[in-house]
Amino acid sequence: MAKKPAKKNAKAAKSSGAGSLLAWILVPIIGILALPTVLLLAVGMAPTLVAFFIVDRHPAKYSTRAVGYLNFAGCLPYAIDLWRSGGVWDFETLFLIITNPFTLLVMYSAAAVGWIVLFAAPPVVAAYLAVTSEMREKQLKARQKDLISHWGRNVRLGVMGAELEDDDDEEEVPAGEGEDKETAAEAAPSS
Repeated sequence: MAKKPAKKNAKAAKSSGAGSLLAWILVPIIGILALPTVLLLAVGMAPTLVAFFIVDRHPAKYSTRAVGYLNFAGCLPYAIDLWRSGGVWDFETLFLIITNPFTLLVMYSAAAVGWIVLFAAPPVVAAYLAVTSEMREKQLKARQKDLISHWGRNVRLGVMGAELEDDDDEEEVPAGEGEDKETAAEAAPSS
């Protein structure tokens, strides 16, 4: 049985080795063929590089994803302008784009929005989940009170597994409705 995990690890090493070999071949080719685009993205996506290499220590790289997606969205219009202006080897347009402060402001502001989303989303989601769970709890308590008023207090006995404790916040059940059949049978005179 110990050989099965070893086979899985060997397969994972082969697939990651093939993937990294493919990356080592394709990345330089793309870098050479589209050098101005690579330089534009290297300058424009600097916040993503900082998030990836310096800030984000989590294996899933959540910070890098949040910042990177929006940072790329800020860089993409200028990459398209670069492609439309003169093809892949237009360094003059690249220089004009990179030296324009408004361009850098847009690229880096998009990354800042990614950081805002990263830090603002968890408290918002937590508040939403707290409110919805509280509403669900109120609905379930109302349904429970309805069932208790219809079937009696001992309807909870099977779920609780023991005798019920007196709850201060529950309404009193009218006499006779809360009794179960055993209690009624014990109270009846035997003949």
